[in-house]
Amino acid sequence: MGTSTTLDRQRTRPGHRQFLPLVQAATLIEWTGTGLFLAVSTIYFVKVAHLGTASVGTGLTIGGAVALAAAVPIARLAARHGPKPVLIGVMLLRALATVGYLWVDGWWSFLLVVSAIAVTEQSSPPLVQSYVGARAPESLRAKVMAVQRTVVNIGISLGGLIAGVALGSGAPGAFRPLLIGGALAYVAVAAVYATARREEATTVAGGVRVAELLKDRRLLGFTAYNALVSLWMPVLNVAFPLWLVTETDVPERYVGVLYAVNTVLCIALQYPLNRCYSTTRRAWFSYAAAALLLSGGALAFAAAPGFGARRALLVLGAAVVLLTFAELLQVGASWTLSFDLAPEGSRSAYLVLFNTSRTVANRVAGPVLMTGVVLALGTAGWIVLAGALLLGALVPFVMLRTAPATGG
Repeated sequence: MGTSTTLDRQRTRPGHRQFLPLVQAATLIEWTGTGLFLAVSTIYFVKVAHLGTASVGTGLTIGGAVALAAAVPIARLAARHGPKPVLIGVMLLRALATVGYLWVDGWWSFLLVVSAIAVTEQSSPPLVQSYVGARAPESLRAKVMAVQRTVVNIGISLGGLIAGVALGSGAPGAFRPLLIGGALAYVAVAAVYATARREEATTVAGGVRVAELLKDRRLLGFTAYNALVSLWMPVLNVAFPLWLVTETDVPERYVGVLYAVNTVLCIALQYPLNRCYSTTRRAWFSYAAAALLLSGGALAFAAAPGFGARRALLVLGAAVVLLTFAELLQVGASWTLSFDLAPEGSRSAYLVLFNTSRTVANRVAGPVLMTGVVLALGTAGWIVLAGALLLGALVPFVMLRTAPATGG
């Protein structure tokens, strides 16, 4: 009887091997399309759209704030209809917004487009995560998401290589095919998900309302903590290149080399490290390790200007490696703990709201913190950041002491 029941459940629940190729194919297409424009977006805004750097920074920050405000209605839609139809709609909107860059002729049109892009970029990952969570057995979720993260990095790298070749041709209209190619990629992703045979039977009828989620202290506290440990994003994307260029004797060309180190390590190590965060307890330890690694990376950045060019490059390389391991552990741990936090019937809404922590870190507070505090204070700013992250490393131990252990 027990064996028969188990087999029946396996037949009625889509196996991870059945949906995994679909999800990873969609992920590869999506992030290749993103990579086409990601590496050259700032150049496009300044040289083609003729916007000042300050205007671009302000527009990106406002776009991030719009994405935060949009999280609640997106969460409500996901709770009502499930992740798949919302994800399809998000991809189609992203395609339209990407093509919209071709008609940007001033700051206001730039703000409109960049806000739409920010909303869709924030919404896509948690919707995909929810889609995976409805299909993968709990014991395999960390592995499946680790594979997906690896595919994301491969897609970004592939798109960046294509963009580099296109721009290297020197053709004045090289940006146009990149933008059109990105838009077509998002349309293709929507088509891939639309062909999925089955949708999970999580409806909204028994789920919690979004207003109740906003009163959930566990959700809000974990979201805030994840934003802190997600500061590797603005450190890597904002503070690191500016610090290298303005405060060290290391040639600018090494920014790209060190970014490549980060990408290669992410592709090579995300899946092998999935055991580090495969259970709730391990995931909390991974958060603590990520905060410690970020703290060490901040101290390494602080020390770099005190060396000559060659040694400074080695110190900066070590800092990037520390940031990369912090990234791998934080991202993986966030999958496990956000799945644990979200009730199955309301998973999409929980994950969409939780993902706002990445937007806060990467688009809203993070860049301002890096430029207005860390870089403004110089060495002292890095030390202050390291101290804050060191304190953040204690949070998981507090959580583990106050909550019952749920696994190895």
